[in-house]
This record gives sequence, C-alpha cells and structure tokens, in this order.
Amino acid sequence: MMSPDEIGVILARVSTKGQEDEGYSLEAQVKNLRMYCTNTRINPIKVFKIAESASKTEQRKIFKEAMQFVEKKHVKNLIVEKVDRHVRNLHDAVETHDWLTKDETRKVHFVKDAIVLHKNSRSQEWLNWGMRVVLAKNYIDNLREEAMKGWAEKLAQGWMPAPPPPGYMTVVRDGKRIHDFNPETYKSMQRIFQLMLEPQYTIETIRHKMTEFGLVTGKGRPFSKSHAHRILTNPFYIGTIRFNGNEYPGKQPHLISEELFNAVQAKISRKRPAKYRKHNPLLKGVMICEHCGKNITWQLQKGRLYGSCQRKLEACKKQSFVREDAVLELIQGKLDELICPSPEVITWLTTLLHQDFQLSVNNVEEAQKALDERIERIKRMDDMLYDDKLAGLISGERYLSKHDSFISEINDLQKQKGGISQEYETKYMNGISEIELSQDAKRLFADENTSSDDKRIILTKLFEKISLKDNSVSVTYTKLTQAIARNSGLSKEILGYAK
Repeated sequence: MMSPDEIGVILARVSTKGQEDEGYSLEAQVKNLRMYCTNTRINPIKVFKIAESASKTEQRKIFKEAMQFVEKKHVKNLIVEKVDRHVRNLHDAVETHDWLTKDETRKVHFVKDAIVLHKNSRSQEWLNWGMRVVLAKNYIDNLREEAMKGWAEKLAQGWMPAPPPPGYMTVVRDGKRIHDFNPETYKSMQRIFQLMLEPQYTIETIRHKMTEFGLVTGKGRPFSKSHAHRILTNPFYIGTIRFNGNEYPGKQPHLISEELFNAVQAKISRKRPAKYRKHNPLLKGVMICEHCGKNITWQLQKGRLYGSCQRKLEACKKQSFVREDAVLELIQGKLDELICPSPEVITWLTTLLHQDFQLSVNNVEEAQKALDERIERIKRMDDMLYDDKLAGLISGERYLSKHDSFISEINDLQKQKGGISQEYETKYMNGISEIELSQDAKRLFADENTSSDDKRIILTKLFEKISLKDNSVSVTYTKLTQAIARNSGLSKEILGYAK
C-alpha cells in the first residue's frame, strides 16, 4: 500500500479557446503532468479538469472540489502546470496557503515554474509564488476587461454575446456570429408558449412537454423546473436581450408575439387563487339566458351565489334564480363523461394525430422541394437560351417566344407552392390540446389551486354553450368534445364501466 507521500492529485486548466487551439489543451497538460508524476514517483489517484468553456461559478466549484478531495483523502501532493493554472484570485491563494501550512508534508508542484511549495519553503519561494499569484490575477482581470469590451460592442450591434435559448441557433453571416431560428426546434418552442396558456399546464408539466418535443439541454438532458422557468420568462423571444442583469434591444427575429409572451408572464406570476374572491364568480361571462341572449350575472345571497339575466323580457321574469353550485355540479358530470376509461387510447390517438400532422408537413416539404428544383431548372434553361441569343444561335423573335413560355411556366409553378398555413397548424394543434385537456379537465376544475380564470378557459374550450331556459340549465359540448364524450361512453360500455 502506498504512503500518503507517494500519492497525488492533478489539476489541469485552460483559460481561453486560443490556448486550446495552440496546443495547450487539457489532454496535453494532463499528459505532461502524468509524465512529471512518473519521474518523481508520485501516483496520481485523480485528475480534475477545468475547461475554458466553464463559467466562473463552475471553475470555482471544480477548484473547491479538488481542494476538498485532497483534504479528505489525505493527499500530500497537488500537481499543476503553473501558478496561473492553479490560482486565479486571492481567495484561491488563501485556500492554498491554509492547506499547505496545516501540514508540513503537503506540497504543491508547479511543474513549468520549477517550484515545489510547502510549509517550510524559503521566504524567497513564497515571495516568488505570491508575485505569480498577483500576475495570474492581473491576467484574468485583463481577460475579463477585454471580454467585456467585446460583449459591449456585440450588444450595441444588437446581438447577444452568449448562446441563444431553445428555438434559436448561432449562424455565421458576413463573417459575424448572429442568432436566427433553429429550423429543427423553433416551431416546437412556439408551441410550448401556446401550451403554457392552457389550464392543464404548469412550469412542472410544461418541462416534460419540452422533453417530449425534443427541447433539451446541450448535453441532451431534460430541463430542470428552474431552467424551464428561465426559458419561458426570457424576453429574447420578443426581441429583447437580457444580459448581466440589463436589457438591450436585439436584432434577432421574434419567435412569438408580445401579446403571447405577456400572457404567459401573467400566468406564471399569478399567485395561488383564493377560495372565494368578491365580484369574481366562476361562471361570470360564461353562461347565457336562452330567451334574451344576455349573460347571467351573479350575486351573493345568504352565503350562496345566485344568477339570472337582466330579466327584461316576460319569459325571463318567469325564470327563477339559478344556484351556482347546481350548475357546477352539472358541469362536473359533463366533464366526467369526457374521461376515457383507457388512458392508452388517448395517448395512442394524440400520438397518431401528431404523426399525421408531421406526415402532412413532410409531404408538403417534399412537394415544395420538387417545385423549387423544377423552377431552378427552368431558370437555367432560360439563361442558356439568352446565351444562345447573344451567340447568334437563335433569333430574337425565337428567344422572346421561348422566354415568355419559361416565365409563364415559372409563374404557374410559383402559384402551386404553399406550405402548411399557420391557421391550419394552429387549429390542428389546438385540437390535440383539447383532447388532452378533456381527460384532465374534471380534476383541474375541482382543484382549488386552479384559478377562476383557468377554470373559465376550460369551460370555453370544452363547451359550446352553457345556458339557462325555463329554469333548466343545459351544457352543450363543442363538436370535438361531443365526439370525445360519445366515444368515451362507448369505451365504458365495452369495458363494462357503464352503470
């Protein structure tokens, strides 16, 4: 078994991308440090690497992990390339000093600086080390100053000096790195913002939807709840760059409208609803009178809410006031009828609809591509025709005749182009959302944590009309939810759920 004096830990660090490009990569450092360990008969039991891409917080975290490891494992040798690869600020220097002075057998090996520092090192060596620490700090401070100048210039030009959020990608145009839509994810990100307004979605549930849509971290992992929150509250999507606590106007294309973004912010910042709030009855603006067509208004009487229209018509006056709890009980029953006894069927249906829509998109894209190729071929033929005219191979009259024919054919092909319209896509996706909502609506509607506004959204999405006529309340499904209720009823009968 090796003694503590014979084991060590390697710490490698690269400051800038330029250093990696010039051969000072982490792998090259580790190789040289391992060679040093071999020559000095030290056995490295662990290697810590700090990449240039790591944030300041991440670098500090890895450094602390390395120092905690050598303390916990009673490691006596810490091997680094140079002083500026080990410490970057006075905090690191103090931590290193304290570690060394606790035990005179502990050593830090600065390989390229030819320094082996320990508690009993000569004052000259400690001075040498201290001066190099100051120079290392100055080097880092200078790097940061230059980086901040570059950031300020990029922000002034309207571009963010950092990777963009999901839905965007970095592209190079005219020698500049800018941000534009990512063709593979921007549609999905638009849909995420739209879904966030649906009553059944919260930050927690929407992050799972993001994973389902393929919106993940750079390492392919699902977004955490806090990360999903930062994404949905990022004004980058409406043309504003938030950087280091400040906001700047950006030139990136807007992914969503300001109205949609603001609506999502309002929902996210909405506090837990109170059980009852005066002048905000749940059915406000939702229920109508069949006789006069006016909204049913609600008032509190003896601890209960009662509703009626303005009672201007004779038929209206004959109607009694309707109790809110009676209407809500009827609605709960209607929501229950929508629930399919087999969740697998709903999952299968929504998956099939997603696939069907994607197939439609793919077919349209293939057709578009074929049309574009045909248009390009005709344009090349027209160019060749013009060259023949200049060379005198065809007459001017013949050229004009064929040229007009080519232009006419191009115009006809252009008219045939047309992709999936935004309106069609929105209707298709709203239909899928409505199916998903129908299966969770009863639970959400009964949940006291669901706001009155969200409950009203559930009612307006799933029901065509809630009305009062001759003291009778009727709740009418939309066409889609009527089909869902009918098929859910059949499924219950088949599976033996019917009473």
